[in-house]
Amino acid sequence: METIELFSARVCPFAHRCRLALMEKGLPFEVIEIDLRNKPSWYRQVNPEEAVPALRQGQFMLRESLIINEYIDDLVGEPPLLPASPQGRAQARLWAEFANTRFVPLFYRLLKAQGEDDRLAARDNLLSVLSALDAELHHRLQDGGYWLGQNVGLTDIAFYPWFERWPVLEHYRGLLIPGELTSLLRWIETMREREVVKQAGQTAEFYIAGYEDYARGG
Repeated sequence: METIELFSARVCPFAHRCRLALMEKGLPFEVIEIDLRNKPSWYRQVNPEEAVPALRQGQFMLRESLIINEYIDDLVGEPPLLPASPQGRAQARLWAEFANTRFVPLFYRLLKAQGEDDRLAARDNLLSVLSALDAELHHRLQDGGYWLGQNVGLTDIAFYPWFERWPVLEHYRGLLIPGELTSLLRWIETMREREVVKQAGQTAEFYIAGYEDYARGG
């Protein structure tokens, strides 16, 4: 197999998804760290949008974290990160898309909101989404510790990096995950205890410093 190169930035949750997927699959890869505040000019040849992550394997190039992660899962069979059945795979993709289109934008909307009214509206919307995730996980965790059963999968990986960064919202916006969302909190703790997650993770202080510009509206 040709060497996998992952263009990444430690602060970026989208790139975090891909590091987690590669590590869960046990695939060797080389990380090329991109300074998001001072991107090298050559990086446009890798990703014209100059965003991370991007993956290169020989002459093959790919971007967009969810697509990269499906490619990673297809490279080797074990351990599978998507269910075997068409129905299960569809569910996994549905919730990964929910992460991208509903959950993640609200995380950033609250973090970047500067006016009190905007913050309150973003906070209420984000709490509503958290409640929906908790209700879904209440049923799903009866079949195992993860979104789709006993084994970690791409859906878990699609959501988790933003929960590792939750101390950013606590620090800058005073938003803790409500204690009554017990299923969501249990899933977060299950993910935190994974060895791969520990190896790929950063400290709360790292994220708080890295997201200061966002919190100030930059």
